[in-house]
Amino acid sequence: MNNLKTLTAAIAFATFSLGATSVMAQPEGAAPAQQQQAAPVSDGDLKKFVDASEDVAKIRDEFSQKLNNADDQEKAQQLQQEAQDKMLDAVQKSGLDAMKYNEIATQIQADPQLQQRAESLQ
Repeated sequence: MNNLKTLTAAIAFATFSLGATSVMAQPEGAAPAQQQQAAPVSDGDLKKFVDASEDVAKIRDEFSQKLNNADDQEKAQQLQQEAQDKMLDAVQKSGLDAMKYNEIATQIQADPQLQQRAESLQ
């Protein structure tokens, strides 16, 4: 269960930072239709997602501490940007793009069976 909490926290952080542009780019009303007709997640993509999520969690943990110790707002913003860049790089190195990663993250949050499949791959 602790792994799921870590995974969910990583997803929330990464989804927020990586998904802002993809969410803004969708036409109005498109998101609900896409969620209802979400394509099944292959085992390969789910494994890539789990691997990326583990890397994203490590980056999040590393930068959370750095952000807590930041002296000023400018330094904090620089650290946030650096963390986002590293997270995006980790996702891309896993073989996924940010949009696919965010789609899987959204599906995992809504689908308990998919959550269980992801946990079994950890």
